[in-house]
Amino acid sequence: MHVTLIFPGIALPGFDSFKKQRTIEANFIDHGLASLSASAKAKGHTVDLIDLRALRDWQHFRDEVRRRSTRVWGLTSWSLHYPDVVRAVRILKEEREEAVVIVGGVHATVQTQQVAANRLIDHIITQEGEISFVQLLDRLAAGEPAERIIIGQGPVLDEIPWVDRELFDIAGELMTPMAPGLPTPFVTTNAGRGCPFKCNFCQPAERAVFGNRVKMRSQRNVVDELRFLKDRYRFASWMAHDDLFFINHRWTREFCAQYRAAGFTDPFICQMRVDLMCRYPDVIKEMAESGLRWAMIGFESGSQRILDLFEKETTVEENLKAAALCKEYGVRIWANVMFGAPTETRAEVMETVRMVWRIRPDHLSTSFFTPTPGSGMADEVDKRGLTIVDPYSGSCRTPTAAKVKDVDYEWLTKAIALAYEGGAEEKLLALGALPERRQEAVCGSR
Repeated sequence: MHVTLIFPGIALPGFDSFKKQRTIEANFIDHGLASLSASAKAKGHTVDLIDLRALRDWQHFRDEVRRRSTRVWGLTSWSLHYPDVVRAVRILKEEREEAVVIVGGVHATVQTQQVAANRLIDHIITQEGEISFVQLLDRLAAGEPAERIIIGQGPVLDEIPWVDRELFDIAGELMTPMAPGLPTPFVTTNAGRGCPFKCNFCQPAERAVFGNRVKMRSQRNVVDELRFLKDRYRFASWMAHDDLFFINHRWTREFCAQYRAAGFTDPFICQMRVDLMCRYPDVIKEMAESGLRWAMIGFESGSQRILDLFEKETTVEENLKAAALCKEYGVRIWANVMFGAPTETRAEVMETVRMVWRIRPDHLSTSFFTPTPGSGMADEVDKRGLTIVDPYSGSCRTPTAAKVKDVDYEWLTKAIALAYEGGAEEKLLALGALPERRQEAVCGSR
């Protein structure tokens, strides 16, 4: 069976961006599709890809559909990209009425009934797809009937092939490093799936996809893949693309030992969490000695009330201590900070600005609070009677567009500018920040 996969990731970089824009959004590979491709090829199927980022426009997509004789088509769905998925499916069926269209991914998992309401979609695979997608291809190839909604069977990660990077026609030197100063070529990999924590700006959507437990590849499997990538791309730096790479101190210690034993010294970047960093500072030291150059840390807020609202289960004090550990061990800080949570006051926003000033990150990445579909905070927004601007394009967390109608984004933008600028209390007063005793809400009523 031959299948054409479609990557609909034009929501941020747009058409005609692949290999032309020097941005992450325009060049990264989608590990989900690349893993499906590897699994399908391993079972004898053939696969090709239409990456919308590489096309000029929707007419170009229509032309690509017309020139193929493909019967089975597969699309991934993030909430951000779902409108483009819908449009691509409509064009597919207009051009090839007999096409069998399969949709999977996060949005298909957390909004299954919405996706199922689109009768142009023939099959929906929720959760993880490597096993169930291949089984569906086998049944279609044999002319056998198959369910419309299929709950994906989670694989043992060491038992599935490494992702098919060749699907995206990309060489390592074209990958834009995630952080400044990392040398090219640059590659990304995943060591595991899932997250045990309950931050409600993300959960329970992720648990819906990966279940309630974390799955990690063996350290040897990850190091062997890095060896393969070194031979294939001669990479000079890499990123662990996991939601949390340092999630188990025993796993991480053994990975560092095997990484060094394999002769690797290449610098890498990964996501980390402040309470684990504070609990195991020796692991941070060992990671730094093994090549960790950047820690991407979700500090989120300098207000303890907002951290608790997010069910982050961390403290402001841990935020500051984790940053100090990074500086002690020579690890650069990529600080993720969120503004505009429901009920957040101006004084609490300024607590976050002050925290950023104290942390002094090497890179500051700010976002507007985003009620991501399938998250607990999306339910919180609904409960408080706030109004989401757009559940699709609004699911991008970058601070460039309004997410909730009840938020003073003009004022928040000024506060974010202060966070980047650094400074002193006089700047806060100039912005009109109110003293703690007057908790004026900037983000909806309390």
